[in-house]
Amino acid sequence: MTQPKSVSPKPPTWPRFRGFFRLLLILTVLAVIVLVIFPIIFELRIEAPTALLFGSPSTLAFQTSNPNLTPLTDVAYTCEVSKLTLGNGSEDEKAKAIIRGSIRKIQGRRAVAGRCETGEVVTSPIKAAEYKVTMTYRTYPWRHQRTGVYRISAQVNGNGVVTGWKVN
Repeated sequence: MTQPKSVSPKPPTWPRFRGFFRLLLILTVLAVIVLVIFPIIFELRIEAPTALLFGSPSTLAFQTSNPNLTPLTDVAYTCEVSKLTLGNGSEDEKAKAIIRGSIRKIQGRRAVAGRCETGEVVTSPIKAAEYKVTMTYRTYPWRHQRTGVYRISAQVNGNGVVTGWKVN
């Protein structure tokens, strides 16, 4: 009688690649979060200077920042004066100019400066000033255009001088 040769079972190949597949899964989940979910959650932000030494209602400088890790492309903005009330209570209609600007690309976690100006230089005291800034942009990898409307109003002291700006 011959004894059968003992055959050792072949080890499965799965345990050998388990670490690689786990790492691949984690990297895929992180890529989906950064490329798909972050652009949906985090929108473009606008910040205006809150304290100025010599502010003018004719000019507004603002900063556009990208909180995403991915870049924003085809950024365009329009500025229009929505309200400019002089110190005597009358509206200044000549200052209602529309300014357009464009920024080709804002890298992730970066900021770019923008500027809005009225049609004329206002030197008299004012009661109120407000700009409406409309931003259109595309977030990577999404190709549809997003739009944000921001109202920025002047902080005016008792003498009718602009001392800062506030994003509403």
